[in-house]
Amino acid sequence: MKIVNALALLSLSTIASARRSTFKGRRLDSSSDSYGGKKGYGYGGKKGYSDEPTYDECTTGKKGSYTSGGKGGKGGGKGSGVIDIPDYGDSCVICDKQNKNKPVAMVLQYVADGANSAFQPSGKATCREQQYPSPALITVNGDTYDVVDGDLIEIFPGGDAETDFHIVPTGQAVFDEDVECYIHTSCSVPIVVGDQIGPFLIMGNEDCEAPEEPECPPCQVCDTGRPDSLTLKYHSEGKDSMYQPEDKASCRTDIYPNSASVTVEGATFNLDDGDIFTITPEYSSFSAETDFEFIGASNLDCFIHTSCSVPLVPGDQIGPFEVIGDEDCPQPKCINAVVGTNDEGETAITVEFSYSNLPEDRKWAQNCDARDENCPGFDLAPLKNDWIGFYPCDEKAKPIPYPVEPEFWSYTCYDQNCHRVPDSGPVSEATVVFEDQTLPLYGRQGIHTTIAELEAAGGGCMVVLLNKYTGYSPAPYYNICEGNEIMLPDKSG
Repeated sequence: MKIVNALALLSLSTIASARRSTFKGRRLDSSSDSYGGKKGYGYGGKKGYSDEPTYDECTTGKKGSYTSGGKGGKGGGKGSGVIDIPDYGDSCVICDKQNKNKPVAMVLQYVADGANSAFQPSGKATCREQQYPSPALITVNGDTYDVVDGDLIEIFPGGDAETDFHIVPTGQAVFDEDVECYIHTSCSVPIVVGDQIGPFLIMGNEDCEAPEEPECPPCQVCDTGRPDSLTLKYHSEGKDSMYQPEDKASCRTDIYPNSASVTVEGATFNLDDGDIFTITPEYSSFSAETDFEFIGASNLDCFIHTSCSVPLVPGDQIGPFEVIGDEDCPQPKCINAVVGTNDEGETAITVEFSYSNLPEDRKWAQNCDARDENCPGFDLAPLKNDWIGFYPCDEKAKPIPYPVEPEFWSYTCYDQNCHRVPDSGPVSEATVVFEDQTLPLYGRQGIHTTIAELEAAGGGCMVVLLNKYTGYSPAPYYNICEGNEIMLPDKSG
């Protein structure tokens, strides 16, 4: 069996640009799925696309933004002999009745949320609107592709009127049987860049050259497929997404709690209005839909789309969740932690911090003691003895937050006693990895513990803080800034 993973037909810039092509036709409604005669056409649809609202061309939103489409069009006439040419808008037409250059090869994007084609009715294409498996093995004309939702593949139709696809589920999702369907590739019905035929979004071929690649910013969610992590900001005032319609994201405009406990991907986060947090897949990758469960307020439970078949755009707010970025996006943060594993399979926590010239209105724990005349208003300038500490999440809700010593900690220089190193300055920006094998021994003086010991006791939610060494009869210490919540795995069993 031949496994095909690479693309050879189009350059990456061409593929990226083709991905942004805006399809202006209308999806074919089930009620309009008919031909009135050999040459009469009927078009209509449940959803369409438009250029508005626009977003940065460099964000990989795959299919453009949604608008409500019209109802299904009526079937064509009884063969009047007059060809009703569809409106292709600005989309590149690979071939149709006026241009019967059958494609030698095509690039498709696999989209698990199948859709009905705007140009190929069910009599011409049996790949239709339904849910398709991801991951899956797809066989077409003797080639087999190992895909997940959002992957690009290159196919070679071979000149037949119909190109058959055999789709075999390979993941945990339950499908009663393999999926077999075909699309029309003889050009008697159109093949249009931007049209989705079942699970296959037409991206282009050798004749559909995309416009010149614009200058892009460094951060693009979904630019390499589904993100490995997603950083969000919680807002108590929910909004409708500009790019994820209601059938793709049920998180919508609503009033959400100022403080909420939300479970997502097996982790529970205690969120206040304005909190930034990072989610990671509970299993190998995000599903098409990522569910958010509001503990004690199930009427607010909702989902967003995370397979990248519709856009995830930094700055867009989906219900109460504003998209900040993914693992490739440089995020404005004072301190942020992400849980992972090292080469030995042990938990490793990657911490990034940057805190030169912090504004007074930065996000911090506001843990001043009422008797402390120096707090707030203490100097935020980085010092050699500033330090990173991890605290149980429930310490956040205390009348004075975090009034205890941290579970484990390190100076900002991580593996040294910074303020005792001669001729060294403060470390105000760095990435450090917390691992039990490298955590400094002086961080375990009676009241401190290791990551492994916490996991053996059940793991759970932790908050990362960047602190000053001073405070009012510590703890609490002066908090420089409050980071995100993480979940340590439960290894008590």
